Amino acid sequence: MFSFTDPDAFRRWAAGVSLVLAPLCLLLGMIVDPLEAGGNDVLGYARNPAATGISATLLHYAWVLWIPGVIGLVHLVRERGVVLANVAGAATVIGLVNFSSLMIADFFDIVLYQRLPAEQATAILQDAAQPAMVAAWQIPGMAGSFVGLVLVAVAYARAGHAGWWFPAGTLAGIAIWLAGAGGGNAPLGYAGPVVLLAVFGVVGVAMVRMTAEEWRPVRRLSTV
Repeated sequence: MFSFTDPDAFRRWAAGVSLVLAPLCLLLGMIVDPLEAGGNDVLGYARNPAATGISATLLHYAWVLWIPGVIGLVHLVRERGVVLANVAGAATVIGLVNFSSLMIADFFDIVLYQRLPAEQATAILQDAAQPAMVAAWQIPGMAGSFVGLVLVAVAYARAGHAGWWFPAGTLAGIAIWLAGAGGGNAPLGYAGPVVLLAVFGVVGVAMVRMTAEEWRPVRRLSTV
């Protein structure tokens, strides 16, 4: 039962609900995205600033909301897969923090393409991709988020808390989403988040319904 005064119950609910809300925000963010809705160039952001702002905000909170969920998943891995869970969990949290911050670029897209010719705005955005941003923000953000989520799901399944459909579904959902978003294919751009919502939703609901004993199991000495 949910309780603000029970630390275990609150953290379990927060983690479980986050696992549902994160992919839901990703799906809604893709649906609202002007380019996914039929636009074919970045000028779609300038022409639809309200939709772009809502989409960027939803995508930002998708990555942020995955953080308490990942922490909850790692918390439950106590024996088999614990090393993988700890390392992948730390990398994933760092990646999600970095990746969420990149969503602010959409707001700069709006203003630049509203105030400047398209060629000049594009040149400014390309020049803004400094080596430090790519190496310290984009690469850790994307690799930590995408690879990390899959590895955390592997550790969770290896610990016996879910079937191997969980990491398989996570990998498939991310791959489908990236293919759709990168290739301008709206059906795939929506399908990937739907798959992620299904697999993380099942795990999140199961987490919410856990008993106090299941959430806080007695740790044995073996960590193989």
